[in-house]
Amino acid sequence: MMAPLTPPPKGLALASKSSPWSTIWRMLGIVLLLYIIAQVMVLSLFGIVEGDSELTIFSLVCSVPLLLIFIYARRPKLTHVIVANPSPTGKTQHVLNDSRMLMTPVPTSFSHHLVKDSPPLEMPPTSTLWIVFTLTVITAFLGLLPAMISEEPIWLILAVLVGVPAWLFGFSLPVHAWWAFSTRHFQIMTTKLEGEKMLIAGMLSTFPALVINSLLFPLLLISVGIYSMSPGTFGEFLILTVSAPVGEELCKAAFVLSLYKLIDSPKRGFQIGFSVGLGFALLENLQYIMGSFSGLAVTYSLTTVIRGIGSIPGHALWTGLSGVSIGWFLCTKRGIKTQSLDTQDQTNWVVFDGGTGQIVNTQRELTSMGRTVRGWLYKPFDKVWNLPRSPVTGISLAILGHAMWNGSSWIVSWLFMETDIVVQVIASLFWIVVMIVTLWVIGREILAAVMHLPS
Repeated sequence: MMAPLTPPPKGLALASKSSPWSTIWRMLGIVLLLYIIAQVMVLSLFGIVEGDSELTIFSLVCSVPLLLIFIYARRPKLTHVIVANPSPTGKTQHVLNDSRMLMTPVPTSFSHHLVKDSPPLEMPPTSTLWIVFTLTVITAFLGLLPAMISEEPIWLILAVLVGVPAWLFGFSLPVHAWWAFSTRHFQIMTTKLEGEKMLIAGMLSTFPALVINSLLFPLLLISVGIYSMSPGTFGEFLILTVSAPVGEELCKAAFVLSLYKLIDSPKRGFQIGFSVGLGFALLENLQYIMGSFSGLAVTYSLTTVIRGIGSIPGHALWTGLSGVSIGWFLCTKRGIKTQSLDTQDQTNWVVFDGGTGQIVNTQRELTSMGRTVRGWLYKPFDKVWNLPRSPVTGISLAILGHAMWNGSSWIVSWLFMETDIVVQVIASLFWIVVMIVTLWVIGREILAAVMHLPS
């Protein structure tokens, strides 16, 4: 008779080896599924607002199988662990499943445990992801360009064949490149299961933010007499500078807080905030890159690159400020002293190859590029910024950074609205370059400070 299952020994973590690319494909599938679910949910909400019960019921019914697929995809993989311990009351012969028997030289007793199979989070080299992203943009530009200058069916077919993979890689690879960078830069042991929770939490935070931006805030504007929210109007300005920054950052901060069990230090709080911001950007980027194909080669390339090096890290850095402040708050509330954070018990990891059963080494050395980037980001402790410790301050800074990005872009577009289209494009591109450079300067200071946070 098999012994009953008992809790596993403290610090035990077993995992089968997985491919660094498997996480990317898995997250790509989940974000596509969540995007469809989000669209269905929005339809149901509009049905409620418009009083269309048939649309609401139909949308809710369609969402049920999608939600079940999401739950099934997120089920944990469990490993049955049998631990043999020497015991004077034990046996030397143990009958196992599948007509097997184990004989031990000394009397032993068995204990049975179910352990979540989640290896340490591994990502492909950051440089590899950026190289593939760059090749994607170049290939897409060349493949979409003929359709801009000719309406021949052959070029339209080529645009479709190139456009689908360009969309998938264009919206996802820069997010995963920043995720891979942060995973190595923060130097915190993170399981694959934990990393996926962080990214998916960010994707889920887009749901309430979408309701706020597309439904609640426009209704609020209408209630105060602002009916126009088309491009260049004051209504659009308020959506970009109030609704989006406040609603999105509060939603992202709420989902950072939902992972409170994982937040064991201020540095972990920043990591979770950074990853939640990336998850939000992943689903948002899907929509933006899809819409960029209206202008084929030019708008796709510009939108993909600008969002890849500007909007995406912006989301991550602003939410990282919320995360680090939440991390400080939770550690203070739990009575964890800063001096003791670096001496907490560490999990003993054992990663094995599922085919051979052999223990494998998952540690990867930094590339020369990685060492160069880390050196560029490093600053002595007395020269780094003080990151916020109060959630009110952290979330307020996140909202301010987000509002400055959106608002300044709108103001530049509005100032040059009546000028020639070439002048409008040049002005917008110039200001985008200014914002990206400013973001990177601020981002360097933030990331340098993160390396000195307790973990």
